Amino acid sequence: MNKRVLIVGNSDGMGLALTKRLVARGDSVLGVSRSDFAPLGMQHQQHKLDIRTPGFYDKLCELIAEDQSVDIAVYCAGMGEPFGTSDVTADADTIRVNLGGLADTVRAVLPGMRGRRKGQIVGVSSIGDMASAAAPAYGASKAGVTAYLRGLRRPLGALGVRVSVVRLGFVATKMAKADFRPFMISADAAASILLNVIDKAPASKTHPWTMHVLTRMLSPFMA
Repeated sequence: MNKRVLIVGNSDGMGLALTKRLVARGDSVLGVSRSDFAPLGMQHQQHKLDIRTPGFYDKLCELIAEDQSVDIAVYCAGMGEPFGTSDVTADADTIRVNLGGLADTVRAVLPGMRGRRKGQIVGVSSIGDMASAAAPAYGASKAGVTAYLRGLRRPLGALGVRVSVVRLGFVATKMAKADFRPFMISADAAASILLNVIDKAPASKTHPWTMHVLTRMLSPFMA
């Protein structure tokens, strides 16, 4: 395949698992994460960059310019704290990382993709993309991610850029903080889903579907 893939948020969890899978199959990865770690080989470049810093967009543009081209951008970065843990003190950071950083990433990669009339953008959202009394900022930001990417698909598709949103349930990462985590999947299983979306470019992928149905049934009692 030999594609050049930008992954934002790949120092652990599904982002790291996806990085390993892409490098193993011959793709090149340009990774950006808050925590630094050693590259996984000649096909992998890794950069330390915090989405919450004011210069995130400009620095990301510099990295992309140095790399010359990005065929695929995957946004895996995310954060969220239960309301009882953080009150509202972390809400601005949660919305910034989950949604604002995605918008900056799209803005950074789009000029090159539009110029080539070819590219792909994949963003990780959540089945919990709805109003939530337990995690208001997380639910709101993920609802924004889902709506934003679905809204971009048609206009960017006309420019040759495919857009997909991946809505996942619980994944066994540091973000899985709920006491009850039904249908939880491993980070590697989540990476497999992301790979499938990269290869097939659907508008949306939801997994597990049972979790989606249950969440929608319970949604009137969640806010």
